Amino acid sequence: MVISLTPSYMQMTHTSLVHPLMEFAAPAWDPYQVKDINKLEMVQRRAARFAKSNYRCTTSVSKLMDALGWRTLSDRRKEGRLNLSGKAVCDKVAIPVDKLKQPTEVTRSSDGTTFTAITTRTDAYKFSFFPV
Repeated sequence: MVISLTPSYMQMTHTSLVHPLMEFAAPAWDPYQVKDINKLEMVQRRAARFAKSNYRCTTSVSKLMDALGWRTLSDRRKEGRLNLSGKAVCDKVAIPVDKLKQPTEVTRSSDGTTFTAITTRTDAYKFSFFPV
């Protein structure tokens, strides 16, 4: 017995099963190296080909993703980081932002909404949402 899957069913399968796995705790582990970002993006690009049942090498995967209404995973992770940082500033999540709000020097433009960059020795912490 052969089951024929429609493109809308394949798209729904990807967005309900794969996206949550790839975006779970993304602000904490968001990759910063290009090779890691590309590996994650390739998963979504293959899923776009699967959802549209279009495996021709001449087909633009970007156009397939546009037709599906999918944004890149890096854009989705960036939006997630921004949402989480906004919630942290408004005290809606238990993430302390006291270290980030302490200006290193007082200027006329520094107020309670000024953030400072935390210096780190390693890139892993430099590009992390939660600097230690």
